[in-house]
Amino acid sequence: MALRERNSICFLCQEFRHAYSFGMCCCFFLGYLLFTLVVLGLATLIIIFILKPRKPIFSLQAVNLDSYKLDVYSGSTLFVSSVVSLTLNAQNPNKVGIRYSPSRLHVLNEGLVIGMIRVPGFYQPASSNNVSLQMRGFFQCVNISRILSGVSPQDDMTNTSIFQLRLFGDITARLHVFHFNLPKIKVAMDCDIDIDYRQLTFSNEISSMRGVLGHIAYNFPISSQTFAKKCSMAVYI
Repeated sequence: MALRERNSICFLCQEFRHAYSFGMCCCFFLGYLLFTLVVLGLATLIIIFILKPRKPIFSLQAVNLDSYKLDVYSGSTLFVSSVVSLTLNAQNPNKVGIRYSPSRLHVLNEGLVIGMIRVPGFYQPASSNNVSLQMRGFFQCVNISRILSGVSPQDDMTNTSIFQLRLFGDITARLHVFHFNLPKIKVAMDCDIDIDYRQLTFSNEISSMRGVLGHIAYNFPISSQTFAKKCSMAVYI
């Protein structure tokens, strides 16, 4: 009888120790989770109220046509496949540097993918204004018959001279603070771009090259009236 009571007491002690160990593990996990949330909250407050982050500014400086191929369908519809180089000026008004990883952006027209832009990895120093960025664009079967045929006076009333593009993709970035790299973040970018080809001064030059296949290096002049863009960005980890 005494042995049975002793075994019961030992069993209860073991159950108590197991319950105590489980409770300690739960407390440790909750404490660690709370500490992590506090650190992340403090880091967020520091970034928002001290660093005061602002969106980097990118402006298109030049577009260079590296190579192209013209194809005619139905006797009158002209399509072009091309490789272009884009030169951008990058400005970083923030107090921290930003390092970007290589990425790819997709180009759509009327819901169809017509091309892709490769963005190389680059670094924007803090408070920089003159970082030059070279990108490559690859386009397949873009209908340019309307651009080459000229713009009628009715276009001013109907806005049919606007060529609409959509540019979207994910860009991976990392903040650089006091020689330390913070964890990577991803920025989902979605831009609507309107190109007014009434402002394109190179239409005559391209028209004179119809039917020519091969390689050409031609620089397209860029003006503020030619392009209009509206971009939205979402940051996620």
